[in-house]
Amino acid sequence: MYVNILQSRPPVKRRAQQVIRLSGESLENLEDLAKRANCLYSKRSKRAGEPDVNSFLKGLGTSPDVPFPTKSFEQVWDEISTELHLPADNAKPKHSGEIHDEEAKKLFDCKFQTVFRSKCEQLLHEMLKFAGGSFKTHEEQWKLFGNLFNEGTGDKQTDKFNRFMYEKVFLGLAGNKGFKEFLPNKIRTDQHAQNKLKFIVKSFLPDVNESCTLTLKANMSKNSYNTYWREIPRTHRLAVPMRKIGNCRVMKKIWLKKALKVFRTEQKCWGADLQTSVKLKAVQDNLHRKKVLILVFNTDATVLTKSTGCETKHTEVSFTLLTPLNQCVDAEERKEMEKRVRQALDAVTLMVLPVGDNAKNMKFNFWEPYEKEIVSLLKNGLQIENNDMEVVCFFRADLAGHNGLLEQGGVSDASGKFCIHCEETSESKRAGNFMFLSENNAQDGLSLRQFAERYTLNPSDIELMNSMVKVSVDLGSVEMIDLSSTGAEQLLGRCVSPENQQKLSKCFEHPDMLMPDNVVLPCLKLCKISRECKHLKDAQFKSLHFIYCSLHLKLRFVNLLLNYVYEVAANKHKVAAVNRILQRFHVNMELKNDRDQQRQLNGKMCKRFMNAFPAIMDLLLPDSDDGKRQEWKVAIDDWNHIIQVLSCQYYDKISATDAKQLPTRIRSFCVKLINLVGDVKRLQSFYFHSMLVGHIGEQFTYLYEEFGIPIGLLSLSPIEKRHEAFGR
Repeated sequence: MYVNILQSRPPVKRRAQQVIRLSGESLENLEDLAKRANCLYSKRSKRAGEPDVNSFLKGLGTSPDVPFPTKSFEQVWDEISTELHLPADNAKPKHSGEIHDEEAKKLFDCKFQTVFRSKCEQLLHEMLKFAGGSFKTHEEQWKLFGNLFNEGTGDKQTDKFNRFMYEKVFLGLAGNKGFKEFLPNKIRTDQHAQNKLKFIVKSFLPDVNESCTLTLKANMSKNSYNTYWREIPRTHRLAVPMRKIGNCRVMKKIWLKKALKVFRTEQKCWGADLQTSVKLKAVQDNLHRKKVLILVFNTDATVLTKSTGCETKHTEVSFTLLTPLNQCVDAEERKEMEKRVRQALDAVTLMVLPVGDNAKNMKFNFWEPYEKEIVSLLKNGLQIENNDMEVVCFFRADLAGHNGLLEQGGVSDASGKFCIHCEETSESKRAGNFMFLSENNAQDGLSLRQFAERYTLNPSDIELMNSMVKVSVDLGSVEMIDLSSTGAEQLLGRCVSPENQQKLSKCFEHPDMLMPDNVVLPCLKLCKISRECKHLKDAQFKSLHFIYCSLHLKLRFVNLLLNYVYEVAANKHKVAAVNRILQRFHVNMELKNDRDQQRQLNGKMCKRFMNAFPAIMDLLLPDSDDGKRQEWKVAIDDWNHIIQVLSCQYYDKISATDAKQLPTRIRSFCVKLINLVGDVKRLQSFYFHSMLVGHIGEQFTYLYEEFGIPIGLLSLSPIEKRHEAFGR
């Protein structure tokens, strides 16, 4: 006889009812649960209002309205404190996150899992039953939970109360301590986990286009990248292979050459079509719907790392796009635009020249291919997607770059004019005729203040220049006064006469009173920016659009002070003492009695030198001359304010008052510096000339008022940073 061992046992008949007798603590606990579940005897009952345990127990099996009550955190913590015999004076946490005792944490987690795992398992079982089908692994079962969540509606107010969004669920789990400790170790060691989570990690890593750009930027060779890619298996599965990067490079080069209409000049300079490049960049920066587009050309020459051991200069011509303040929709758009312009990688390379940026190279390689295009943009504007835009052009470069672009100014100017913006000649610059004499006409009806404002000065500046004129006449050295005009010498004699000085003293006491007739007073030269770019004459393009760089202005002025300090120290035999001060302030410069020494400081050293400057002047000036020390302090304070406003790259950080007063403050500072230095040979800097005659103030006001652009935003700082990004 064979017995089937797999045969199931006969079913046991279920009980129809069961009687349970409760008493003591068990009854009290169930009564408490029934009360919290709102299961109470009715008003007709003798026990009206008391907990109905019988209804509560029946409701657990039949009625969904009777929930299984959950303990509060306070009750759970009381149980934990009792079980672990925690002292009564122990700090009571307000929630589970404040539990610091390790044993209490473990016990809380155990209770939490005991209560809610069964509920979660029951929910999961019901979900699987509802969904149907076979779910072989636990992973597939939990995968079904994802159907409970959604992306949200996109409305911030509605989604604020939606706790079932993918973002909230995922970030909540990612913030859990257990997940944080488990996932990193699991991902590094488990290949199955790596494959499952690969889509997340890949979103952090560069894609094929970014990898192509970054390897070019880092100048990384194919072998170097392959070593990095193959060394670690998990990296091998996630990083983009070199084969795809190589294909992407080839396709990018082909596309760029066609899309940008790349050409090559006779001197092997590579360039792109201007209008095509500007259109692509305008669309990329979302500027193609504006009415006015500002196109800024950037030129900078340097020695690249790709020409190691070779002193041949390479010049990059790039462009930056922005829009005037009144074209921005709101403050956020303007701030975003300013942020973009400050970034080194925002500028678009238009041309690369394997030569320097002198006038000859720029003429044959930049102006010949681009002159007509730039004139066309200035005259006719630019059309993108049926939107006609007015184009305003600016050029930013260092002084050598501006000389090369304009083919004027400096020692190579054929006309002998020293300045790129005005008619100042090299002879006049060397002569140092900073001041001129003016005779007041009563018909003009001017007060001293009005006269000073006409020449962008303060009345106190006129008074200081008057003192300088008197001292110069007494010493017999009037080189700072322009006496080239007819009758200038007679005016000088009348200016220092007692009668004229008496009239001037009354004017200085009452600057708002009308000046008397025929009074002679000194004034500082003021020249408007008047020269034009000869390559863009057809568009009447003024050199006003060739921007001063506040970075180079700061460097050149500090180097002017450095040379002044050396000359004064050498005359007083205190060079060694000055070097000790420089060393104390960590300035990497040792002054030597050598005419050929290049006394120039970089940005960081300039800042340290200005910190050391008061101590140096205390050394060089005699103790009895406290007035001179105070004048230097006032002058340096003025300079710090001026360079702070000129270097500011944020429109909101420049007050309207500072912007209005800056041109006057610059020229006032120049008057103070002339008085303190007292030697025209030490004030031969191009940038000092530009401050003195008002060019920098005029350009600052033009950019600030016409376009809402601070001149500091168009400094060469981001272009200099491109050397770090792409190599020198």
